[in-house]
Amino acid sequence: MNKAEQKNTFRRMRAVFLLGVGSSCLSACAETHSVALTVGEITYSQDQLLGLTDSRRQSLADLTAFALSVADSSTIALGAPLVSGWEENRLLEILGAELTLEKYAVGDDVLEAKYLTNPEWELTVRHILFFSERWRSSGHRAEAQAKAGRALVSLLEGADFAGTAAELSEEPGAEGRQGLLTPGRESSWVPEFWAAALALEQGQISPVTETQYGYHILRLENRIVVPFTEARSIIARVVAAQLEKPGDVLTSWIEQNADSEASSSRAAALSEAERRGLIVPASERMELKREWEDIAYRLSSTFGFRYGWGPEEVANAALAALSNPAQNVNLSRTELSTYRPLIDERYTIEFLSER
Repeated sequence: MNKAEQKNTFRRMRAVFLLGVGSSCLSACAETHSVALTVGEITYSQDQLLGLTDSRRQSLADLTAFALSVADSSTIALGAPLVSGWEENRLLEILGAELTLEKYAVGDDVLEAKYLTNPEWELTVRHILFFSERWRSSGHRAEAQAKAGRALVSLLEGADFAGTAAELSEEPGAEGRQGLLTPGRESSWVPEFWAAALALEQGQISPVTETQYGYHILRLENRIVVPFTEARSIIARVVAAQLEKPGDVLTSWIEQNADSEASSSRAAALSEAERRGLIVPASERMELKREWEDIAYRLSSTFGFRYGWGPEEVANAALAALSNPAQNVNLSRTELSTYRPLIDERYTIEFLSER
């Protein structure tokens, strides 16, 4: 092959190569241009988002991110920064109460006497649960309630509660524990469950009790008064509030001891709480965590999001939640938008402009 033929062959090969690269580039670019929104691993095309306003696209991003957190069971991690802020707020309330008690020279003897007139209880409960979350169909709920009713009749006729719990309760681990729960205080359980337990005398069995998890039957095993030392923080806030607004006392302390800048004022107050050894009681930290869990559960139930979904199911469900005209869904979309800082912190969201 002479030099001229070699040059022609090279030119043909180069043209074929460039044509292939160009075709690949055009294909890739077309695919890139068709993507309108990415949320983590989820992508939406321009066609899917056609006609949506910017605010509706943002709402879809919120819904998708939240659906992802439900699908992989990371809603607790999603809300962790919010719960941390709530805990700081609670710690500042505790500091304000302590400053108020100091201002009025109220000692622990007064607090303890006040506490014993209306103490906090710790309850030991055994229960049977028939799972049927509130998002379930009416038929599913009715069946679970009927099973609970039959179990209650059996118990009232003398069936052994522990044995019945081991046999029938649908709570994970109930068989081994025979329905026995770790002793709990008011903030340990959802309100309906706590109210039902508190109303019982020792050994008494409750009516069928509905919570967000399904239908329960409870038996009270024991109740004890929480020691004053553990309940002091709560009663301190009650007494302080009767003397003066603790928030006003805290504000006065900040004006005298911290810079006027809001962030540094908060930091100074939190530092003072730490210096004094003040903490948010474990039961209250649990309460705050459960508050977020209840919010996440309520939102996921309203939107119809489920654990274990793959990307396609997440995307389809988010689009369905965006287009759902029901008033409760609309209100929940608005509520979810208030948690956007949590979503932005945890998920990479990218909007691509149309070309």
